[in-house]
Amino acid sequence: MTVHYEWDVELVRTYADGDNDVVDHNFFSTYLGCKWYVNKKKLDPSYSLEIVLVCDDDNGRSWAYMEDGKLPEYFQDAYQNDVCKVPVRFHNEVLKG
Repeated sequence: MTVHYEWDVELVRTYADGDNDVVDHNFFSTYLGCKWYVNKKKLDPSYSLEIVLVCDDDNGRSWAYMEDGKLPEYFQDAYQNDVCKVPVRFHNEVLKG
């Protein structure tokens, strides 16, 4: 099975009704790259940046969104179902970051 991981900073637009849309992606090979991008980016108040670790494997794509500076235990699919565990090396990368 082929597995590919990639860090992403999503540019998210939030509307007055509470809905939101991902309007852009900026991919990085490291968590530090994401942090650098987030720290330098100036945004309109209706936009925000979300750091997410993306997993592509033979079963499709899944995501692990950072929450309170930490990665979750599992990647989730588009329906918020747990798919597979986030490898320890990525948790360690965030801790070092």
